[in-house]
Amino acid sequence: QGHTLRLLSLPDFLDASIGKILKLRSKIASATSAIKSVFGQEVQQQDAANKLEQLRERMVKVRELFRDTESTEFIIVTIPTVMAISESARLHSSLQKESVPVRRLIVNQVLPPSSSDCKFCAIKRKDQARALDMIKSDPELMGLNIMQAPLVDMEIRGVPALKFLGDIVWK
Repeated sequence: QGHTLRLLSLPDFLDASIGKILKLRSKIASATSAIKSVFGQEVQQQDAANKLEQLRERMVKVRELFRDTESTEFIIVTIPTVMAISESARLHSSLQKESVPVRRLIVNQVLPPSSSDCKFCAIKRKDQARALDMIKSDPELMGLNIMQAPLVDMEIRGVPALKFLGDIVWK
């Protein structure tokens, strides 16, 4: 959750930071322009400032893209445990404050139904059911479209495995 929120706040952070750098640069530039022109560094300094301004403009576009409901959707993916569901609710709240569109929640690693439950599986299934019920009553999550991905007998890694799981989830 923390990494995601830092990533989403990066455009704002860079926009503000680059803006400060460019303002500071323009203040210093007038005082040092004579010295730089003697040593031939003026062109390099302007190139650096132009590149910073271009990066700043890109970051503004990224920030706008994160919030564009027509082209962007952030999908929260969690697992069916009480702690993970609580973290997902906090993440959703933070994303809403940032105006990032969220409409779906994928609950990953849900135990599939079984006719012969071992004691461990029965306890695990009961814990998962409690976590899934928590989603239905959580004010942050209850309005989202909830999708489930089953626990599978292999690690999902690589494009073919992701396609396999995606076909199950998006059926």
